[in-house]
Amino acid sequence: MDAITAFPSFLMANIGWSLVFTFAQILFWVYGFPALNDYGYDDANKLAGSGGFGSIPSGPSGSGVGVISTILMVVGTLSWGSSFLAYKKPSAE
Repeated sequence: MDAITAFPSFLMANIGWSLVFTFAQILFWVYGFPALNDYGYDDANKLAGSGGFGSIPSGPSGSGVGVISTILMVVGTLSWGSSFLAYKKPSAE
C-alpha cells in the first residue's frame, strides 16, 4: 500500500495519536528547544534567564522543560510513527 494514500485514512482512524504527536512537537519546539538552546542543561546558567526572580530556566535544578518536552516528543513521535508504519488501510469491500 502506498504511504501517501494511506496517510489521510490513518489520520482519521488515529486522530487521538495524531493530536498527541502534534501537541508534543509544538511543546518541544516552542518551549523545550529554546530553553535548551539558550541555557543548555547545566546549573552554571542558573541566573542567566531568571531576570532576578529566582527561576531556573533549564538544567538539573531547573524547570525541566527541556528534558520533559524532549522525552514527550520522542515518545510521541515513536508511538505515532510506529503505528503509522504498522497501519493497514481498510479495504472497500
